[in-house]
Amino acid sequence: MCAWLAFASAQVLSSVWASAKNDPGLQDRTHSFQQSVALHGDEHLTNVVVWPNTPGATFDAWADGVADPMPYAYTGADARYDPPASLQNYEAAWALDERTRKMALLVLDMEEDYRSQVSSAIPSSKRVLDAFRARGLPIFWTNWAKTAAMGGGGTDRFSGFRGISNGENPNFVHKSAATMEELAPVTEIEKAREIKSLHFSKFADRHADGREILMPMLDELGIDTIVIVGSWTDICVLTTAYEAADRYGLDVIVVPDATATGILGHNAALFLMAHVVAKLVPSAELAAFIGSAPASILPVPVPVARLEDSSQLQLALVLPGGGRAVAVALLSAAAGLALVAWATRRRREAAML
Repeated sequence: MCAWLAFASAQVLSSVWASAKNDPGLQDRTHSFQQSVALHGDEHLTNVVVWPNTPGATFDAWADGVADPMPYAYTGADARYDPPASLQNYEAAWALDERTRKMALLVLDMEEDYRSQVSSAIPSSKRVLDAFRARGLPIFWTNWAKTAAMGGGGTDRFSGFRGISNGENPNFVHKSAATMEELAPVTEIEKAREIKSLHFSKFADRHADGREILMPMLDELGIDTIVIVGSWTDICVLTTAYEAADRYGLDVIVVPDATATGILGHNAALFLMAHVVAKLVPSAELAAFIGSAPASILPVPVPVARLEDSSQLQLALVLPGGGRAVAVALLSAAAGLALVAWATRRRREAAML
């Protein structure tokens, strides 16, 4: 009996191993990573710089001056521990044009409530937005919409329960949660892709029935690369970028001059993202790349077949003797109805939040 109890206890207390089997964050959206490992796995890294870890020294984190010089992360002031002799500085190993991509733009929380704090990011965000629109690439918007009546979670308790009525508490929206006019969605399809958000990570927002909102919309379009502009750099941009890469396996591009914040962590957040999960690409460079119409950016068609009832599409295929012209006309009409139905459903789902 004692031996059995010991065995059972050992089983209960053993480590829990995470599985990659159904983990979207470990999905190889390029379908080439394992092949690349087999070819180049024995080579030295080319996307790392090693810095000597000297107390009191500084280094310029950004050669182009995007961020201020950052202090060395010297550790080991306690004599019992030796500090590391060097620190590694990583950057994205992938290049923007190294493979075909299906890209989507996320415009995070560029809302009127924040205009006075993040207006510096408007021109560059508009440049990227215009480039995506010109190519017909998908765009998604989020606006922070949490009110104190919805609060009580960890981030709410962190911000506290004061400063609600006077607008001091940054964790609760105080006006309309409306996108700034310069960057707002225009078409019905665009409006259906605007999410009134309750989370720092835009992947955490859910419908009233618990279904995720953003990632299924991206999966529906086959998106493998997201571009992030907006605010706040050190809150929503940072957490969304990390979750996109780590939880959902997406390539992440952050546009540094198209991000802004109302608190102190802008440069630190850019530094962390660039050296852990994202490639930083300035707006002019990214807009020029998209505008050059490279073959590496694949078109992303609007999902017209997402009907509540697909009988309209089927009808055109079974009409007897109607001729090709009639079928094409009916299919076109059905596609138009599909677009309206899809947009209406998206707006209805957004209203349920």
